[in-house]
Amino acid sequence: MAFLMNSLKVPVQTLVKTLNLGTISLGKCRLDAGDPASLSRMFTLKKNGIDYVGQVRVRSGSPAVRVEVFNENYFEEFDQSEAAVLENLAGKVLGRLLKDKELPEAVKTPILEYIEDQEPVSEEEIVPITGDERDLDKIFERLNQEYFNDKIQARIMWGRDVKSRNKSGFRYGSYDEGKKLIRIHPRLKQDFVPQCVLELTVYHEMCHQFAPSYKKNGTWQSHHAEFKKKEKEFKDFKDARNWEKHNWHRLLLPSEENAELVTA
Repeated sequence: MAFLMNSLKVPVQTLVKTLNLGTISLGKCRLDAGDPASLSRMFTLKKNGIDYVGQVRVRSGSPAVRVEVFNENYFEEFDQSEAAVLENLAGKVLGRLLKDKELPEAVKTPILEYIEDQEPVSEEEIVPITGDERDLDKIFERLNQEYFNDKIQARIMWGRDVKSRNKSGFRYGSYDEGKKLIRIHPRLKQDFVPQCVLELTVYHEMCHQFAPSYKKNGTWQSHHAEFKKKEKEFKDFKDARNWEKHNWHRLLLPSEENAELVTA
């Protein structure tokens, strides 16, 4: 059984303390040469004298983290549901990964951003920004009408920014399937970011609900052919991607530093 980490309902820090999952031993890292933020790592779970095998995958796309256990009888060791066990296991495995001194910084970024995304969202946090062309609710509603016939059902909000420079990559947005929640990185609020780039980011995350992930030959496909076809329907797709290609590095800086560079 696999567990998509974008469906967690409670904070990772809380999950780790609730179940006796057994002794976890991590295997060797397998990095993806084509994506520096991607990693897969096998692990074993020893519980009640029996060894079980699982795998964790991390990548820059959505979902950012996926955990699965290949031996389904592992879940017979618990009174809780498989989903609850996997939620606990995901938190513990991520914690072990982050303690690995050899873990590339590019991989740490999606893990840390994901853990932050799992913090509970209050209704106060998603109050729309009014009187602004970068009002996410208005962008979402317009795109939903224009491209999806109002079939996308999700909430949208700005994520949290950090005050330090990103060392290796930048995640424009994320979509949480379990919560049906889209988060957009707040650095896209900045004046130097074209409106089409912000709108493509929102549109991209909406496409994850329109064309959901599926498993093929043992590998989960998120940005598959149907997804890419729908994404390219966005009218300013080429212009937005071209800007991202040449300017993504400017988004590595916290907003205040970027503002100083632009006005200097």
